[in-house]
Amino acid sequence: MAHFSHSITDLGGITAPTLADEQALAALTIAAAGAIGLTAHGPPLTRTGPQGIAVGLLGHGGHIILHARPAIGACLVDVLTSGATSPQRGIEVIARRLGVTVPAP
Repeated sequence: MAHFSHSITDLGGITAPTLADEQALAALTIAAAGAIGLTAHGPPLTRTGPQGIAVGLLGHGGHIILHARPAIGACLVDVLTSGATSPQRGIEVIARRLGVTVPAP
């Protein structure tokens, strides 16, 4: 039986230009995947819409998904891992690179 860990975190106070850069957000998912040992199925998928940018990275045993909303300076971070690796480590990498701290639970 597989063991999964899942964490969703809402990060705020991020500058709009940081959250409006699709390439930088895609690179964030790759960095977070490396931090949690997630092997990607392929490159991150990015989509821009009227409220912001969504970035998804699917991997063997997990995923990393970002929903960035530049207009309000917020980013929802969704990390799923399998095994003993904590999703929190990936969230911390993303938060640090976005220049914010992870809110206390």
